[in-house]
Amino acid sequence: MKKDRSDLLLIVAPIGRDAELMGAQLRAAGLNSLACRDIHDVCVRMVKGGGALILTEEALQGESVHELLAALSAQPPWSEIPVVILTAAVPLDTTPKQRSLELMSGRTNVTFVDRPVRIKSLISAAQSALRARERQYEIRDLMDQLEERVHERDRFLAVLGHELRNPLGAILLASQMNGSDGKLDAEYVELIERQSRHLTRLVNDLLDLSRVAAGKITLKSQRLDLRDIVRQTAAVSEPAAERQRLELRVVMPNEPVIVNADPVRLDQIVGNILTNAIKYTPEGGHVTLLLETMNDSALVKVTDDGVGIAPERIGGIFELFAQAENAIGRAQGGMGIGLALVRNLVQLHDGSVEAKSDGVGKGSEFVVRLPLLGDGDHQPVPPPSDRSNATPPATRSIAIVEDNADVRDLLRLKLSRLGHRVVTARDGEEGLRLVLDERPDLALVDLGLPGIDGFEVARSVRKELGDEVVLVAVSGFGQPEDKRRAIDSGFDEHITKPAEVSDIENVLRRFPPRAS
Repeated sequence: MKKDRSDLLLIVAPIGRDAELMGAQLRAAGLNSLACRDIHDVCVRMVKGGGALILTEEALQGESVHELLAALSAQPPWSEIPVVILTAAVPLDTTPKQRSLELMSGRTNVTFVDRPVRIKSLISAAQSALRARERQYEIRDLMDQLEERVHERDRFLAVLGHELRNPLGAILLASQMNGSDGKLDAEYVELIERQSRHLTRLVNDLLDLSRVAAGKITLKSQRLDLRDIVRQTAAVSEPAAERQRLELRVVMPNEPVIVNADPVRLDQIVGNILTNAIKYTPEGGHVTLLLETMNDSALVKVTDDGVGIAPERIGGIFELFAQAENAIGRAQGGMGIGLALVRNLVQLHDGSVEAKSDGVGKGSEFVVRLPLLGDGDHQPVPPPSDRSNATPPATRSIAIVEDNADVRDLLRLKLSRLGHRVVTARDGEEGLRLVLDERPDLALVDLGLPGIDGFEVARSVRKELGDEVVLVAVSGFGQPEDKRRAIDSGFDEHITKPAEVSDIENVLRRFPPRAS
């Protein structure tokens, strides 16, 4: 029995034993059939589902044909149930029976079969009608899926707007807290930076999740000590825990925990789970980050005594829209982007992740399992060092080619305060002339410039000046293919927006002045 009885043939043959005989022949051919008393009966049963109608012309007497036509017209848009009508030779004169057939002939889903009909012809007509009906049900199911996707998209966009407006609102308010001297207190500057980083993380998670789904993320795995990642991630999360007055405990073994993994992606995995725990644990609560080994696996466990997870939601907690249904109106919000990304990144590392909770208000535990590496001669590669306290690079001459006036002016001001000599341009043609005339040590070039774009600027500079200038592409497009295209055009480096001064200083440290 198929869904909605899409394989059921409804028969109306009021004369003699026609319905009984047809039903027997169809069942012998493996087709399901049901004899109906009259047209009214078949119209009622149609609403519950059906594969096709097989009628004799005698069934379409009086008002029956109009009732059937009304029922056929009332079907949903996807449905046009096939109708097979068994008819005798058509008389030359116009009779009520002939008029009924003419009314039915105007519909595209009606097929007339002359009687006497051969059994093979009847079975063939029925099978053809059922195949057409099955395609209609497939279209209905596809329409239902598409409608659900639209609903998911609308829910997601609603929650995304909510998630973006929260930090944007905080940034806007903090930016308006300047005193009579026009300056902002340090606490508001810190708030703006914190909320800006939150926005950046949200956008990056969205883009990474999209890339994972498209199979475009390539891991840059290396042998490393997982303790370094855990320690580094905990240090980054400590300020958030302090602001929420939480106790954050980190427990790690004394021995190295060696895995083969992408350190950047591991930081995302641990960071997203830890951030999630801190976000959903109320003030005065406790969050524990535990690293241990078990058999041939490394386990990262994050436990909290926060809001917990309802039993019915545990199974779908790592789905993209798992939190979207309940996010609006909650104090912390959340779309489930981070957890969906965690699951995908863990799977790329041949690992697994699971969530546990005793229920709402009883806290939760997230466990990430990653395969351990055996003992080897090679030492793990240390994580990238934090350059925030490194010695500032020597002062340079820097050109900024950027069409966004606010970004251009803020970068110029900040770099100038650090002692660099800075010149600026607002479009591609002006930027190219500026670089060729000034010959700076380094040029920061936006790729999406009006006039000629950043790619053409780079090609022209390389043609005229060779390697004399360090060219750095600055762009909101940060996918690997975007970076490759920038390097192929002549850039030395690619920085994804929003660009930080520390990113620029790291480039300056790596590239000595070429003009000198």
